[in-house]
This record gives sequence, C-alpha cells and structure tokens, in this order.
Amino acid sequence: MTKTLEKITDRKEKIDPVVEKAMEKFLGATVKQVNDDISNRLIEGFIDFDIDLNVKFKKAKEQFKHAFLIKLLQFTNGNISEAARIAGVDRRSIHRLISRFNIDISKLRQEPYYFREEKKEMYVKEVVEETLGRYDITKEYSDKVDEETAKNISKKIPDVRLTFDEAIDMFEKEYIKAALEKFKNIKVAAKEIGLRYETLHKKAKEFGLR
Repeated sequence: MTKTLEKITDRKEKIDPVVEKAMEKFLGATVKQVNDDISNRLIEGFIDFDIDLNVKFKKAKEQFKHAFLIKLLQFTNGNISEAARIAGVDRRSIHRLISRFNIDISKLRQEPYYFREEKKEMYVKEVVEETLGRYDITKEYSDKVDEETAKNISKKIPDVRLTFDEAIDMFEKEYIKAALEKFKNIKVAAKEIGLRYETLHKKAKEFGLR
C-alpha cells in the first residue's frame, strides 16, 4: 500500500516545480504555502472525496470506488480501454465494476467533463485564482494569472491520474486517519468503523499512522 502512496507523492513533486516557477512569475517570490495549496487542489481534481465516519469503512470504500469509477469514465468519455489503462486493470475488471454499480455508460458519454483536454488550462487557471483568493496577495496579482501560466501547469496534469490501487490506498489512509483522530483509541475506532482490531492496526501501521 505504501508504494502506491509513494507514487502519488512523486507525482505531486513533479507538479511542484512548475507551480513554483509560475508563482515566481507573478508573485516575484516562491510562496510555499500557495504552492502546496495549488498542487493539492490539482491532485484533488482527480480524487475528490469526503470522509463520513457515520458510514462504516467497507461501505464507504464501495461508495468511493463507485464515485472514482464514474469520474474515470467521464474523463475517458466512456472509453473502457482507456479507463482500464489509467486504472491499471484489465477491461474485464472495468466491465465487472460497471455492472456491479449499474453505471449507464451511454449517459456518461453524453455528459461533458471539465477535466478533458480542452478544459485543462481553464481548470488550472480557476484553481490558481481560487487558491489565491484565500490570500491577501490576490487583488494585486490575480489579474496576472495568464494563459501561459495555466498552460505550463496543465502540462503536468496527466501525471496525477491515479490507478485504482493508488486511489483506494489514498481513500483508506484518509478514512483511517480521520477515524483515529476522532476516536483517539484504535480499539474503539475499529469497533466504530466496522473493522477487526488486527485489521485496522495493520492498515494504520502500513500507512504510517501508528
């Protein structure tokens, strides 16, 4: 599990230098906090989810798989082969999941998805502007977020596409982290989220949470 999370971190690191250069262009200096915020938002564009501890771990994981598969199919415009390639699984696995979650492929193919190729630069520009909106520097520099900035950052977007294993590992880590923070005790957390103590302890250790 930790290897897939390391891959995600590596991909984030590939985005960071590009964001830094873009920040320097219109801020005059590297702002690490802004850099991290933008990089994280780009990652979240592919794997955006909320943790609800009222939903048991296994059910929450299934819900996440469903949502992630839909986003993946939207991204590929319903192309099963491309979805399988990105997810790191075979076509049959994608077909099984589509059937299991009763997903209407034809409907997804008709729906536009903001993260497709022609929309990437626009999305990056929005991410930069929204992120800067939380800082005092916004008014002075937001008008300098130009097409070149978005273009440079958007070139790195494909690097953050996640396989199923990577996405699931990230979800599990965040869910378990939230559970441990809320319940404070691993035995109590295991009971509340519907996992055996040994299973939760093992996962927490693998994710570096213990």
